[in-house]
Amino acid sequence: MPIHEYRCTECGHEFEELVRRSGQKVVCEKCGSRKLERKLSTFAAVANPTSSNTCPQGVACPQGSCCADGACNLTND
Repeated sequence: MPIHEYRCTECGHEFEELVRRSGQKVVCEKCGSRKLERKLSTFAAVANPTSSNTCPQGVACPQGSCCADGACNLTND
């Protein structure tokens, strides 16, 4: 059951929806409109599965993975 990302063309609201079956009607959770466009979704992947749980800053990452993109907000201050 994939999670799809949508953008409402009426109000501009962006949201995710779990699609349980083909043909399922999805409506905007903000305004109730059915005028939606499905966004191109990306997926997570492990670039180096042998890497340690240490951020480039040299501290243990609370997320359990590399924080090279700054996702865990760790700094070397």
